[in-house]
Amino acid sequence: MHYIAIATFPRDIRITQEVLVRRRNYAYPADFKNTWSFLDVQGSRAVIHFETETAESIQRYTADWPELVFDIFPVVPTEKGWEAYLNSKQ
Repeated sequence: MHYIAIATFPRDIRITQEVLVRRRNYAYPADFKNTWSFLDVQGSRAVIHFETETAESIQRYTADWPELVFDIFPVVPTEKGWEAYLNSKQ
Protein backbone atom coordinates (compact mmCIF):
# COMPACT_ATOMS: atom_id res chain seq x y z
CA MET A 1 0.00 0.00 0.00
CA HIS A 2 1.15 3.55 -0.69
CA TYR A 3 1.40 6.26 1.96
CA ILE A 4 2.31 9.92 2.22
CA ALA A 5 4.16 11.03 5.34
CA ILE A 6 4.60 14.65 6.31
CA ALA A 7 7.44 14.92 8.77
CA THR A 8 8.15 18.11 10.68
CA PHE A 9 11.19 19.00 12.73
CA PRO A 10 12.44 21.99 14.72
CA ARG A 11 13.81 25.02 12.88
CA ASP A 12 17.29 24.42 14.20
CA ILE A 13 20.21 24.48 11.75
CA ARG A 14 22.01 21.72 13.65
CA ILE A 15 19.02 19.36 13.45
CA THR A 16 18.42 20.27 9.80
CA GLN A 17 22.00 19.45 8.86
CA GLU A 18 21.86 16.16 10.79
CA VAL A 19 18.65 15.15 9.02
CA LEU A 20 20.20 15.97 5.63
CA VAL A 21 23.32 13.89 6.31
CA ARG A 22 21.44 10.92 7.79
CA ARG A 23 18.91 10.98 4.93
CA ARG A 24 21.63 10.36 2.34
CA ASN A 25 22.90 7.18 4.00
CA TYR A 26 19.78 5.86 5.69
CA ALA A 27 19.06 2.12 5.29
CA TYR A 28 15.30 1.66 4.93
CA PRO A 29 13.50 -1.34 6.49
CA ALA A 30 13.46 -4.39 4.20
CA ASP A 31 9.86 -4.04 2.98
CA PHE A 32 9.81 -0.22 2.99
CA LYS A 33 10.26 1.47 -0.37
CA ASN A 34 10.78 5.25 -0.45
CA THR A 35 9.22 6.06 -3.80
CA TRP A 36 9.84 9.79 -3.68
CA SER A 37 10.69 12.35 -1.03
CA PHE A 38 11.20 16.06 -0.71
CA LEU A 39 12.92 18.02 2.02
CA ASP A 40 11.88 21.61 2.68
CA VAL A 41 14.76 22.90 4.79
CA GLN A 42 13.36 26.39 5.09
CA GLY A 43 9.96 25.10 6.19
CA SER A 44 11.36 22.39 8.49
CA ARG A 45 9.40 19.56 6.94
CA ALA A 46 9.77 16.60 4.65
CA VAL A 47 7.20 14.94 2.42
CA ILE A 48 7.78 11.24 1.82
CA HIS A 49 5.84 8.99 -0.56
CA PHE A 50 6.50 5.39 0.38
CA GLU A 51 5.20 1.89 -0.17
CA THR A 52 4.97 -0.95 2.34
CA GLU A 53 2.66 -3.77 3.35
CA THR A 54 3.38 -3.87 7.09
CA ALA A 55 2.76 -1.52 9.98
CA GLU A 56 5.98 -2.78 11.57
CA SER A 57 8.11 -1.21 8.85
CA ILE A 58 6.31 2.12 9.32
CA GLN A 59 6.94 1.91 13.07
CA ARG A 60 10.61 1.09 12.55
CA TYR A 61 11.03 3.92 10.05
CA THR A 62 9.44 6.52 12.34
CA ALA A 63 11.38 5.23 15.37
CA ASP A 64 14.65 5.73 13.47
CA TRP A 65 13.88 9.46 13.24
CA PRO A 66 13.05 10.56 16.82
CA GLU A 67 13.55 14.26 16.06
CA LEU A 68 10.76 14.22 13.47
CA VAL A 69 7.00 14.26 14.06
CA PHE A 70 5.09 12.27 11.43
CA ASP A 71 1.59 12.60 10.00
CA ILE A 72 0.97 9.55 7.80
CA PHE A 73 -1.88 9.21 5.33
CA PRO A 74 -2.79 6.26 3.11
CA VAL A 75 -2.92 6.93 -0.62
CA VAL A 76 -6.26 5.68 -1.91
CA PRO A 77 -8.16 5.96 -5.20
CA THR A 78 -9.65 9.42 -5.69
CA GLU A 79 -13.27 8.33 -5.33
CA LYS A 80 -12.50 7.11 -1.78
CA GLY A 81 -9.84 9.67 -0.89
CA TRP A 82 -12.04 12.23 0.83
CA GLU A 83 -13.81 9.52 2.86
CA ALA A 84 -10.49 8.08 4.04
CA TYR A 85 -9.23 11.54 4.99
CA LEU A 86 -12.33 12.38 7.03
CA ASN A 87 -12.22 9.02 8.81
CA SER A 88 -8.58 9.57 9.77
CA LYS A 89 -9.51 12.85 11.50
CA GLN A 90 -12.10 11.26 13.80
